Amino acid sequence: MSETNTGRRRPGPGRRLPRSLRLTLAVLAAGAASGLWATPVRATSDFTPSAIGTSGSEFLLFDIGARGIGMGGAYTAVTDDAYSLYWNPAGLAKIPRLSLATMYSMYVQDISYQSASYAQRIDDNSVVAAGFRYQDLGAIGRTDITANPVGIGTFHPRNYVAELGWGQTIYDLSDSEMDIDMGVTGRWIHSEMVEHANGYGGDLGFQAHFYNNYLPYDLAAVVQNMGAGQKFNQTRDTLPTRARLGGAVRPVQGLTVSLEAIVPVTNSPAGAIGGEYVWEVDKEVKAMLRGGFNSQNIIDLDVMAGLSLGLGLTVADFTFDYAFVPMGVLGDATHRFSVSFNLPAKLSHRSRER
Repeated sequence: MSETNTGRRRPGPGRRLPRSLRLTLAVLAAGAASGLWATPVRATSDFTPSAIGTSGSEFLLFDIGARGIGMGGAYTAVTDDAYSLYWNPAGLAKIPRLSLATMYSMYVQDISYQSASYAQRIDDNSVVAAGFRYQDLGAIGRTDITANPVGIGTFHPRNYVAELGWGQTIYDLSDSEMDIDMGVTGRWIHSEMVEHANGYGGDLGFQAHFYNNYLPYDLAAVVQNMGAGQKFNQTRDTLPTRARLGGAVRPVQGLTVSLEAIVPVTNSPAGAIGGEYVWEVDKEVKAMLRGGFNSQNIIDLDVMAGLSLGLGLTVADFTFDYAFVPMGVLGDATHRFSVSFNLPAKLSHRSRER
């Protein structure tokens, strides 16, 4: 064993893995294990296309935030603002002071999806957050079980999600070379169809950030939508639980490349890749170009639906993002718009930017 000038002991050749790598593997294993524990005991067809439609509350899987969508959803290790409440609550711990994020999205037909999230640092350790999502499916004509019209008029399905989150850096596992962050999200789910139903769920996530390397990189794990699903009649649905493992690297100044593995209970495992390049126009203005590919959309729709493109513009503390996503066999492409407000770090030992 050898000692560095910081006093930390490092493994010599042929010895144990570096402490940072061992901790990272432990974090990722914990996240993946949590996903297995959270998976409900159901049919043996889980994790295959035959499981599509076997859970309720599928609207929980509608991504929010045009930045992450433009990067193909490969965002678990990258997220660092109020959208972390959805993607990975551990990302809340990277917020220096305050983050406010909103999104507007139109899907096919008359379906729209809106969200708003707010996160606030409360001390050197912790960040708390709250968010609200709303989905409107438009007017639907009333029919019976055989699709024949029933009576006169329509009904108007709507879905609501209210959530609270918390993120914190785990200082006992962090040092000058890395930070380990964790976070949790709890949410209440409400749907209005012909009947009303409620559900409750939550996420558990981790991020590991490594700085003193030739290529700084991040690793992350999150388990989403654990909990009790909605009950419209006699049976309570399961939630669309899924585990996500991601990594991101910054090979050159301004470029971020991310990879992600997605393991949903209600479909086959999938992968995503995304990239973002940032041009610093001046001290107050930055422009971003993004692209991504998600294999899950190939399985569900077609090859074109796996692609995504995005643009971003930061002016002072405001960021404006746009994402373009084709919908394959469903026809029209979708356009996602989001706006965020992020106060920069104060000059302190904790909130310094890395």
